Amino acid sequence: MLYDEQTRQYVLAHADEDVARLALQPAPAGVNLPFALQQIKGRQKAQDKLPDFYVCQEIVYPPTVNMEQCSSTATARYKASLIAGGTFADLSGGFGVDTIQFASRFDKGWYVEPNAELAQMVHHNMGVMGIQNVGVLTKTMEEALPELGPVDWFYVDPSRRDTHGRRVVSLSECVPDVVANKSLLLEKASKGIMLKLSPMLDIREALRQLPETTAVQVVAVEGECKELLFILAKEAQPLTFTAVNIGKRETQPFCFTPEEEAQTVPTLADSVGPYLYEPHAAIMKAGGYKTLTRRYPVRKLAPSTHLYTSDEAVPDFPGRIFKVVQTMPFHKHTIKTLAAEIPQANVAVRNFPLSAEELRNRLKIRDGGQMFVIGTTLGKEEKVIIVAEVMR
Repeated sequence: MLYDEQTRQYVLAHADEDVARLALQPAPAGVNLPFALQQIKGRQKAQDKLPDFYVCQEIVYPPTVNMEQCSSTATARYKASLIAGGTFADLSGGFGVDTIQFASRFDKGWYVEPNAELAQMVHHNMGVMGIQNVGVLTKTMEEALPELGPVDWFYVDPSRRDTHGRRVVSLSECVPDVVANKSLLLEKASKGIMLKLSPMLDIREALRQLPETTAVQVVAVEGECKELLFILAKEAQPLTFTAVNIGKRETQPFCFTPEEEAQTVPTLADSVGPYLYEPHAAIMKAGGYKTLTRRYPVRKLAPSTHLYTSDEAVPDFPGRIFKVVQTMPFHKHTIKTLAAEIPQANVAVRNFPLSAEELRNRLKIRDGGQMFVIGTTLGKEEKVIIVAEVMR
């Protein structure tokens, strides 16, 4: 269902109001209240997640589940920066956020979506956004593939919810089934396939099921891991990993190969230096822990501790940078005195026998503030507490 003018005016008039409260009020004459509330909720979600949609008042928003599942503008733009060509097909179109970004990188594209109502919304939205080079197919991937001729790139974002709306993670449970159809997809894709997968997925297991993968991209936004991207190609190529964090001011990529990581002997620290580093979330998911010591002048605190230190600041390190205030052994005296010295701090742990909550309770430190208290393990299994301030 698309807008009528009375419903549109209601949505604009109540754009910033609480949807739950509005639902308890009687609908004005001529206003489709359920649809209007869906639009208000969608616009509020889009303000941060989809700013390019939010600025266009004629956009029609889908139910909440589709808004939750769709890519953000930031991740969609990043994906579109990775591929280009003559033709593409988004075989799991959804709300069309990725389709719209891909459209600017290709001469012609197809949006494929079996949900007719959702497809109608996306067709409308592409029109008001000036997207004219994308055709709409209201079909499943399996139905659309025989009708599509060869294309340069296929993009597939399998749904990670089952028929009951429950979240799933494994490839075999996602819809459409990419593993079962990958031979046909590769046959019809002249350049390759891009798959968007759950950040909870086991990368090694996915590579076992998708041996045609030539690149794995782990995408984080402002420190939170959001997507795994697998690039598949017909011809065998060396596998590469890219871990990228998309921030408000900068995008931090870190690239490596599995062979490089396996062959690197990490530089280990004898003690904690003046600066401490924590890799961003995408690196933590992708690995590359040893390779970091090859690319940057930092030392790893211990083989299984994914924190790093240096004597001089390394401003381009891909992650958070701390200035160390003090390092102390973790024992009863520390527990007794630290709360008096630092009554409030952000508590974190890395390779430590206690959880962050357990350590906070043990230290009797209130949560928050500017300081960080980090429990971790050095070489020879030495447990320490690091007090530090965030530099970036």
